[in-house]
Amino acid sequence: MGQVQTAPPFHPPTQPPHYQAHPTGPDMTKKTVVGYELLADKLTEGPKDETGGSAEGQVLPMYRKFEALNHRILLHLQDEIAELEEELRYVDESIAQSSPSPHASRRAEARYGSELHYRRTDMLGRIFIKLGQYNQALSSFSTMLKNLDPASTEEVHAYHSWMEKHAPIDCSEARFLEQKDDLLAVSRRRSAASVGGAGLHQSMALGLPLMAVLPLIALAVVPGVLGRLFVIVLIGSAEVGVVVSTELMGLLTVREWVVCASM
Repeated sequence: MGQVQTAPPFHPPTQPPHYQAHPTGPDMTKKTVVGYELLADKLTEGPKDETGGSAEGQVLPMYRKFEALNHRILLHLQDEIAELEEELRYVDESIAQSSPSPHASRRAEARYGSELHYRRTDMLGRIFIKLGQYNQALSSFSTMLKNLDPASTEEVHAYHSWMEKHAPIDCSEARFLEQKDDLLAVSRRRSAASVGGAGLHQSMALGLPLMAVLPLIALAVVPGVLGRLFVIVLIGSAEVGVVVSTELMGLLTVREWVVCASM
């Protein structure tokens, strides 16, 4: 029988793949500010009125303090450290009762110590790490509460109104404004006042030695007893005015200031 020839398999013509055209780059001659960049630019704006007060339409930056979460973390770290403290006390007591000598030597324990000594060293390292985390969290949270004030109802309303009008970010990501009792306001004026207060303390610290030296300079420069007495009284009155009108008065008690003046 002859071989039956079969037709070659039929392959339908395939279309070449459609490659998406490479998008052209943005026009860098324009500046399009949207989304979080738009919100950040708005929060960066300072007060526009001449008195330095809150200008109409200004949005004061505010952020959540996450007070409940901060307390949750601090409570968790606190209990972890307390648990390690109890374990360390147990190991210390075990070593103290099993050691033939009452004198401890860290170097000897590192070289010839038992399993309890190595366990105690490892535990001290873990406590060191946990204490660092705990101290940093506690200090950071305390500083935040001390330096920042809660956002007022008017400030939250102004922020919320601007967000509703411009809608720079998704609604789900703007819900932090609904946590009114958890919002802290970041005021540029308050930060400047803190810096000014630090400068005032530095100036007062530099002025104290000068106040003590001025009478001596007056005695050496001004001739005559009456002239010297007049200058000393004048300088003393000025110094009393400076002390009373500034924060220097709170550095010492009234009795201590009297003793200093009589010296």
